[in-house]
Amino acid sequence: MFDLASKRQREPQQPEHPQIDPNTQSMTRFALLTGFSILLALMWPSELFAVMLAGFLFINAMTSAVAAMIKRDQVWSPHLTRWDEAAAFYVFAFISSLFIDQAALEAAINAVGAEG
Repeated sequence: MFDLASKRQREPQQPEHPQIDPNTQSMTRFALLTGFSILLALMWPSELFAVMLAGFLFINAMTSAVAAMIKRDQVWSPHLTRWDEAAAFYVFAFISSLFIDQAALEAAINAVGAEG
């Protein structure tokens, strides 16, 4: 009397979640990880902010590259991928490292050495 299987076959399958633009996903992921890196770098003394930010951004770059390898993202793709995120993180880490104050860094290292 009731044939549910045939009814299911006739109805078009609707995706449960709408497809999100991969560029939007990538930019959102980049913004969130960059913001998180800035928050972590702010927890250190202000003299070490540039050093810590560069370090955290470099870690993000390596993590994005590993995730791209695991996910097998194409390097040359028409949309943003994790490879693009890794490159952007690396560039921002390099720019951040340009603002490192060597004297403040040496003072912080010496202060830790004197305490410990």
